[in-house]
Amino acid sequence: MNTSRLIEFSDEDLAELDEVACAAERITPALGAMEVENVRNQARAGAIAERVSRRQSASVRSQEMVYRSVAAELAGVTFTTDRSMQAQITQAVEWVECYPATLAAWEAGRITRGHATAVLRCGTVLPRDGRAEFDAAAAELCVGQSVGRVKDRLDHLAQELHPRTLAERHAKAREERRVSVTPLRDGMSELVATLPTLLAEGISDRLNEQASSIIDARNAPRDDGADADAGDAEPDCRTRDQIRADILCDMLLTASPLVDPTIDGDGNGTLGMIRAKVQVVVPALTLLGKDDDPANDTTTADLVGSAPIDPSTARALAGVTASWERLVVHPVSGQVLCTDSYRRTASMARFLKARDRHCRFPGCRRPAIRCELDHTIDFALGGPTDIRNLCHLCQRHHSMKQFTSWGVRQLGGGVLEWTSPTGRIYIDHPPAPLVRFMPSGGGAPPPDEGGGAPPPKPAPF
Repeated sequence: MNTSRLIEFSDEDLAELDEVACAAERITPALGAMEVENVRNQARAGAIAERVSRRQSASVRSQEMVYRSVAAELAGVTFTTDRSMQAQITQAVEWVECYPATLAAWEAGRITRGHATAVLRCGTVLPRDGRAEFDAAAAELCVGQSVGRVKDRLDHLAQELHPRTLAERHAKAREERRVSVTPLRDGMSELVATLPTLLAEGISDRLNEQASSIIDARNAPRDDGADADAGDAEPDCRTRDQIRADILCDMLLTASPLVDPTIDGDGNGTLGMIRAKVQVVVPALTLLGKDDDPANDTTTADLVGSAPIDPSTARALAGVTASWERLVVHPVSGQVLCTDSYRRTASMARFLKARDRHCRFPGCRRPAIRCELDHTIDFALGGPTDIRNLCHLCQRHHSMKQFTSWGVRQLGGGVLEWTSPTGRIYIDHPPAPLVRFMPSGGGAPPPDEGGGAPPPKPAPF
């Protein structure tokens, strides 16, 4: 590995970058307070519309006209449309009535609009009278976390607090699966498929892998001596999104990808053989069918990087799995301790995949199955191949660690300390365990995975 830095900031650049970051730290809380003031004001408009509509005719049309009129009044002074304003008012009323703790954290600058929107979205699965407990816990979950990282935790929290099990709701929701077409302009249409999450993620993953194969094939150097300019074929300049859309059409209309650049090469047409790969964590009690208690954390399995999946789907997947990987967890905290004999390289990789579940750069949620195992202290500099010196990083953040002034060290227990070019510290914790057994009266803290002190602080990058 080339340990020389390709990107260097001058002292002047770092000083200015630090000023910009300080300004962002100052602006964010003030912006949050202004945004919440606007939300409360919009909620007042919604209260006025509700009060007026009660005094008017009981017809639905009359009530709708009241809301439209109020929305149009605010839209006129904010230079937006009445449709958009009416949607904002509805959302503001929901925040004020059901999520006061989230609003308070937002107003204090502890979380952002993105966090508050995620809380609102995840809380919609709960009945209105069950959202107060969710609101209080969700607001604290969001503090210090990026929006992308906290979404799956909010999803799981909502599932835990719901009076009905995910299995019951999923069975009902599956009845609504459908495919619809919405006409757009210029001869285009939007094809929308409403599917179980596992299937939708699998389809997206397979399309992405097939698109990557096409992009790799067209970018590969030709070694057959042919003149690239002599051919009569137009060069493939499609974007990844365009390739994914074309493959989807091919697969749906012909059951196979028509444009397969690997068919005449050494790959022998491997594009059509690509299958989806998703990472699913299934608690043991879910496999045993002990999932009828909605207050039990073991009621759901987790589609890593996306959302919970129902227990019956998890058990169906287990039925077609050829091999199993045993995870040993702490009986109190649920912290993953090892997989089989974790001193073997393959077992260590499985252990770290179970621990990290996604890229460990702050805020990144790319699943571990799409990341690289990185030595925190570079192997060439004496870093050991040890679970206390390894973590998953996606290609983007692996490159950032290697070629910029971002530094990282492990604090033990899978906790990473990232240092930015301006010297700011960001702590990244492993994702919360999916399986937790709560004792009736306290318990010992979980031991460090692997024991002993963390590896020494790495040399400056």
